[in-house]
Amino acid sequence: MIGCIVTGHGEFAGGLAQALTMIAGEQEHFELVPFRETEPLDGFAERMKAALQRLLGQTDGVLIFTDLLGGTPFRTAMLAAAGHENVAVLTGTNLPMLIEIGLMRSAQSDVQALARTAEEAGRAGIQAARLEPGGSAPPSGAGSDDDSEGI
Repeated sequence: MIGCIVTGHGEFAGGLAQALTMIAGEQEHFELVPFRETEPLDGFAERMKAALQRLLGQTDGVLIFTDLLGGTPFRTAMLAAAGHENVAVLTGTNLPMLIEIGLMRSAQSDVQALARTAEEAGRAGIQAARLEPGGSAPPSGAGSDDDSEGI
């Protein structure tokens, strides 16, 4: 299994984790390391390193999901991941990529392959949607019954 850390500015990580739980259920070996506005950088870096070490001791590797390329959470994650071949850092995290990984990571042990899957799912989840005139409802996905379940 691959472990996951989600980090970002403010409540970014917590909001995504809550949405992921609603859709894909509780996640094992999944940690949040939010960067709070008033937190000293060294405290944040220590929490990131501690979460990474915990997960590395329990899993085959770790994916670290960050919000913004170049931001403090991203830079801190990159520094924590340095020297670990079984750790990958992704940026621009969105809910579709977390759902895909949340459903796949228990059967996967190749961190880099899973990182590529996350990147593909994240890109595929970004679309400009438009309701055509006379349309009755926005699309919910090809062949999807999600509306009946409230997802």
